[in-house]
Amino acid sequence: MKRKLVYLIKVWPAVIVRLVIAFLTVGMSLALYDTITAATSGLWDDFFQSGMWVIIYVVLMLPANVLMTYVQGRFIKGALTKMKTDYIEAVFQKNISEFQKDNNSLYLSALTNDFDLIERDYLEQVMIIIDSLINFAAAVLIIAIVSPWLLLVGAGIAGINIVISMLAERPIKRHNAERSDLMRSYSGFVKEVLSAFQIIKANDLEMRIKNDFKEKSKKVQQKKYVIDKIMSFIFAIQNVNMMITLLGLMLVVAYMTIIDIVTFAGVLVVITNIDGFIGPIVSFSEAIPKMLSVKVLFKRIDESLLNKETYPETESFNDFKEQINLEGVSYGYTDELVIKDVDLTFSRGKKYLIVGPSGGGKSTLLKLLRKYFAPTDGEITIDRIPLKTIKKVDYFGKLANIEQQVFLFEDTLRNNLTLYKDYQETDILDAVKRAGLEDFVLNHPDGLDRTILDNGKNISGGEKSRIAIARGLLNKAPLIFLDEAFASLDLAKAREIEASVLALKNVTVINVSHVIIKENLNHYDEIITVASRKATRQPVNA
Repeated sequence: MKRKLVYLIKVWPAVIVRLVIAFLTVGMSLALYDTITAATSGLWDDFFQSGMWVIIYVVLMLPANVLMTYVQGRFIKGALTKMKTDYIEAVFQKNISEFQKDNNSLYLSALTNDFDLIERDYLEQVMIIIDSLINFAAAVLIIAIVSPWLLLVGAGIAGINIVISMLAERPIKRHNAERSDLMRSYSGFVKEVLSAFQIIKANDLEMRIKNDFKEKSKKVQQKKYVIDKIMSFIFAIQNVNMMITLLGLMLVVAYMTIIDIVTFAGVLVVITNIDGFIGPIVSFSEAIPKMLSVKVLFKRIDESLLNKETYPETESFNDFKEQINLEGVSYGYTDELVIKDVDLTFSRGKKYLIVGPSGGGKSTLLKLLRKYFAPTDGEITIDRIPLKTIKKVDYFGKLANIEQQVFLFEDTLRNNLTLYKDYQETDILDAVKRAGLEDFVLNHPDGLDRTILDNGKNISGGEKSRIAIARGLLNKAPLIFLDEAFASLDLAKAREIEASVLALKNVTVINVSHVIIKENLNHYDEIITVASRKATRQPVNA
């Protein structure tokens, strides 16, 4: 959101329409002044002519105000949509390792609570400030024509309210930041509770969750109450100031009328436009502290998008040709290393099985190969190019990742297989066959166009796994990484699919699995055991 001023560029239609409305307001006030002056002077021809102009200006006000409502709504909708779209785009520029370290509620809260506040306390206030400035300028012009002396009163009003607004900005900004933190914690808690629904029900934890929810909700509402209380106090001071100012202004006008500085027509015009003079000052004074308080949210959103570990990715990657080498590679999620000083080589076209105890580091090794993380020490190279310097978009395009945890979109089976890319029908059907999904497709009347509900709620875990396998095979990548891909399949189906994957020519397969199918072992070139932070390799005896 560092470029937040960019989102205000398309506010110009609203500015133009508001200027048109101001022009009509000034024209109507001057026509009203002429009409009253003509009436008090008995100039009836001038009276009817000026009165006609008053009617014309009033009639034109209706479509102008309708248009103003439209362009304001369009501006806010467009700016907020662009902000959210840019935010999501920036989220997906984060390193996978750093994204996984963050709680998802960080991003969920930004997209809901923080952007709601930005809409209400920034974008809407931008429109209020534009309206206030133009309306105030129009009122000043009208009153200046009646009597320039009245402008001195207006300058005093504006100065007092600007001081109040500036003093109010700091506490509101601090409380908004604290409320944003509370909302992130609250969103994370709600997400966690809904994800653990079955565990909560099965273990009779409803009362504890209810009490925790009540306490967190109370803190969020209390913070909102504090903010509203401060704003109410500020608005009360501003309103009292406005009332005193309004009374003083009316007394000044009355006095000027007595001493013949202001005419009767001038009095009526001033009274008609007094709201256009006082109202914008009130609105402007209320909008400024709100806008300034949102500054901390923009800063927090920017910080959530930063990559703390960045490497210049300058190398293109068109194909995997020779070898992947790990030299002295170590990695730890904390200070404690999961793998240490690992040296391995993976050659093009060969098949590798990685085994080891749970928590031994085999999945971590695969994440390093996938470029999800960068090694703490050592280096990974592919065809003698440091992996960390290869562009992610190029590298990921040459990989097929098949995992136990599968995410499926609520869409057709076809789109879940192709991930919205274009493939030949024959290629799709071949991948379906290799993944053991043929019966799943043929036994449903909609075939590939059957609907998969939210993350596969209407299919089994084994079917989800086979969809993931078919998705990976369809990519026809030179590198296939499997992470416990067969864990949800029955042994016969797993044996068949694994054999199909291992039969692929000129494709490097690296399979992390605790499911060892003896009948397929002879299809692997090497077995790598990862345990006690070390990786050892052994050839497979045919």
